[in-house]
Amino acid sequence: ARPGEEIKITEDLSRLLKSPNEVVVASIRTIRGEFKSVPVSLEATGVVTYDTRTIYSIPARVGGRLEKVYLKYAFQQVRKGQKVAEIYSPELVTAQRELLFLLENDPENEQLIHASRNKLELLGLTPSQVNTVVKNRDAQTTFAIYSPYNGYVITGGTAPSVPSAMSPAASTGGGMNDMGGAPASTTAQPASPPSRAASPLVREGDYVSAGETLFQIVNTSALRIELDVPGSDGGSVSSGDTVTLITGESKQRVASVDFVQPFFSEGENFTKVRVYTNETEGLQIGQLVKAMISVRRNESLWVPREAVLELGTQQVVFIKDKEVLKPKTVTTGIRWGGLVEIKSGLASSEEIAANAHYLVDSESFIKPVQ
Repeated sequence: ARPGEEIKITEDLSRLLKSPNEVVVASIRTIRGEFKSVPVSLEATGVVTYDTRTIYSIPARVGGRLEKVYLKYAFQQVRKGQKVAEIYSPELVTAQRELLFLLENDPENEQLIHASRNKLELLGLTPSQVNTVVKNRDAQTTFAIYSPYNGYVITGGTAPSVPSAMSPAASTGGGMNDMGGAPASTTAQPASPPSRAASPLVREGDYVSAGETLFQIVNTSALRIELDVPGSDGGSVSSGDTVTLITGESKQRVASVDFVQPFFSEGENFTKVRVYTNETEGLQIGQLVKAMISVRRNESLWVPREAVLELGTQQVVFIKDKEVLKPKTVTTGIRWGGLVEIKSGLASSEEIAANAHYLVDSESFIKPVQ
């Protein structure tokens, strides 16, 4: 054709005129995806932690000054009924004097005397301590605080995680000699009163207010394991999935997934998988574990790993269209063995290049079709 003369655009010529970053002319082996159910096991790493559902607190029933503190450091062992502190409280002194006044000046008024005794018990004294006050006819200036739980002292309500740490547990109890404590929760706690549990332990001479947490106690016999699963695979894990735990002594324990929580930290998406096991022998808080999570899968479309090209935030396959291969973005799921799960973007009837990496020299070469 002469310059400026119109040329008829045929199908073959149109294909050749396409931008080189939109199609690839090549003669390579093509395949089709296969719908099937693949038994998948995901690898995960985790850490042994204490069960946050059983963290208990020892609060101050009355405000005052701590004259003695017997718990000096984190993870100090505590037994139920053990004296953990002694407190001086003007409120307790006043309540004792009210009871003694009634006993001396109105001993027949059983109703008021009973109410006065109840007030002392509500402020944290045990019946035996009240009886001691009545017997001695003398108001005591300091009173002991006892632990209603067995366990270990912790300095915060958070637990170890990979690669950090975990959370706590405990028993039963009651009173200031039997000072009641409420189990801490993984959810937000009431804003008042302030708690020292997330900071260093209380010391002798510290002033505390009524309701303030003095100590948190965890029972290390109640353990759980927290596993970290990459965000791309975490969506496939669900409650009830079987988990095989591999600990340091190469012993395997079989458990099941209890809770799955999507998590975002330091710019990275991953999934926290919580596992409880009854076989706690040999496990220690902070111990690293490996796990294999058996994921229950429905039928889905699978292709070889080599057929999918990773472009940062995109995954691309090359679809055969007559004699050319066109790049197309797909959404992938689990990778297992040499296979990749295709969640969307590809039909089982479409042929794709068996090895996408042979078709490009650099990532900037292709412009995927949405």
